[in-house]
Amino acid sequence: MKKDFKEKFPQWVFEDADLTVCMSDDIDSLVGATILKQVKGWEVEHFYDFHNLYSTNKNDKRKAVGVDIALVNGKTYDNHVTMLSSTSQPNMMSANPNVIEKVSRDNYTSKFAMSTALLLYALYDIPLPSTEDGKLMLMSIDSSYLGFYKGFKKVQCDWLEKMGMEEMIHLQERHGLMDFVEVKRRFVSSDKIIMNEDGVLETTMQLEGISNLLELDIQLPTKEFEIRKQFTRTSYDLKQGSSYDNGMIEIHYDPFSYALTGKQKLQMTLM
Repeated sequence: MKKDFKEKFPQWVFEDADLTVCMSDDIDSLVGATILKQVKGWEVEHFYDFHNLYSTNKNDKRKAVGVDIALVNGKTYDNHVTMLSSTSQPNMMSANPNVIEKVSRDNYTSKFAMSTALLLYALYDIPLPSTEDGKLMLMSIDSSYLGFYKGFKKVQCDWLEKMGMEEMIHLQERHGLMDFVEVKRRFVSSDKIIMNEDGVLETTMQLEGISNLLELDIQLPTKEFEIRKQFTRTSYDLKQGSSYDNGMIEIHYDPFSYALTGKQKLQMTLM
């Protein structure tokens, strides 16, 4: 990652602390959690599926760090657009390129539209996969490749340059969109992680194959989880031409997490 960009991230991402990880329900969060275990020694002790929050030990007082979760408060690594306007106050503890570079609903098409996993590779200088298929798999997470082929090539390449990942630009120049789609299909990497009736996480993703490609030891936590909190998942339609503010949304709705999924759509998980 380029030095001037890296220096904009919140200081806690570079510090050693006894923290735990709150993972969400997809491959992006799982790969991110794997990197954090490797780099920081932090274990997954919480699971958030946007409807419920589960924990392995409700008495664990250690702070948790979110991975691929647009938390309203607290430490998290994230890739979503969370600012409703250029003057909104975001979660400044979020290690999120869109927060750092003040990407909001006002300049939505300039957003960082790649995976949290890719961000963590760059932030912690994780070596890129050594094989072509491995690089394809990495760029397929959260459809990080999509902007390159769908009208946002310059925006995406500018972000990749900031991250020191010019190799991923060259990868996309060598391949077509369907090469990324095919690697996702082959390893079922778009499937979700779910909590089964026994409180154990499971998935149909081919984790062994994904691990081999990314050259990471990707495994689901084997501990049992218990439900900690239930949420209401809702969406809010934003009117074109109208202005909105994060503070107004947070006071009125009291969300646990929320993010823009389009200029006119806000997805929220309410307390």
